[in-house]
Amino acid sequence: MLDANAKYRGAWGEISARVQARERVLLVFIGFTAVAVGLSFSDEAFVNLTLPIGYVALATALLSRHHDRVIGILRRFQHEISRLNSDEWGIPEYTSLGYLGRAVKERSKREYAQVLFIVFGGCASIFPATKELAAPLAMPAILWYGSILGSLLAIIVALKTQHDRKEWAK
Repeated sequence: MLDANAKYRGAWGEISARVQARERVLLVFIGFTAVAVGLSFSDEAFVNLTLPIGYVALATALLSRHHDRVIGILRRFQHEISRLNSDEWGIPEYTSLGYLGRAVKERSKREYAQVLFIVFGGCASIFPATKELAAPLAMPAILWYGSILGSLLAIIVALKTQHDRKEWAK
């Protein structure tokens, strides 16, 4: 049977891996968006490179939310382990409310950056797509509308994640 310290360290390993994965997902989205927008403005042949931005933004927001949710559960698990052992040592834990609350507040800045990049990518992708949107019932226009909707949903998911994280930290 594993002792409490081994379980605690195991949870830290999982949290660390999820934080890294969450950040990689956002960085790939930022890189993709910057390259797609830049290329779409450089030549008319690359206009459709920005089409998937809304869909990728939504996938990024959902993956980030998933990782945040699991991180919250693991931190709650760590808090329970540390609470059981705190009588012995009296050592403060990162998962205690005095520390975790500040970390959650700082983490909110990431959502603002994510939302900013979703808005940047979504707005910048609409400008070169105006020719595609001229025929509102054509398949390319429908895909563009879906991308715009994806961007809006991604913003909602990112803001909802920020709001819900406060509950997950408890």
